[in-house]
Amino acid sequence: MNTIGPEVSRQERKKRELREKIIQVAVELFNEQGFNNTTMEQIAETADVARKTLYNYFPVKDAIADAYLRKVSVGLADENLESIQRLPDIYSRLVAALINSYSWAENNPELTQVVLAYRMKTNYQYPPEASLKTGTQSIVEAILTQGRENGEIRSDLSVELMLMYIDLLRGAVTWGWLKDPDQYNLPEAMEKVVDLVLHGASTEQKRG
Repeated sequence: MNTIGPEVSRQERKKRELREKIIQVAVELFNEQGFNNTTMEQIAETADVARKTLYNYFPVKDAIADAYLRKVSVGLADENLESIQRLPDIYSRLVAALINSYSWAENNPELTQVVLAYRMKTNYQYPPEASLKTGTQSIVEAILTQGRENGEIRSDLSVELMLMYIDLLRGAVTWGWLKDPDQYNLPEAMEKVVDLVLHGASTEQKRG
């Protein structure tokens, strides 16, 4: 009898369970004593895994924070997708998606800064075991796709290109807010990101 399939499934399930345990333990330590005061050795000891095993899953603790924030992002997107889709136009849908996605960031600036710096350092390369997109990216992509189908945005601009523009702008705005929160109202800044992407910066109508 061929048992390769079920055995692989059991192994993959155990790997996923251990990965989730590491993330949960690490985040608890981050919350208790701060990100900078937490070491990979502490995470390994508390999770009861060998340090070599921990490093096989995550090369640095920043990667653990990134994996956690991806989970949060997917959860927020799932919670808000239905209500966002009911909004009347692409502008309001995009603004709602970005504001909802950053409600967590406003309450967790330390981990947000860690993850954003890590993603910029790694050029937003996605780990192979993770979804190719964050929850925010997935919901924004869905909104842009719907907007093209409804004729709300130009057909000569690809969804991928517009998603990249929004990603870059929202990342820059978030970084500025993290560095100087008093200078930024994050929800208003996200509205400006959407306005800039959809309508541009010029006060004149495009000609020709």
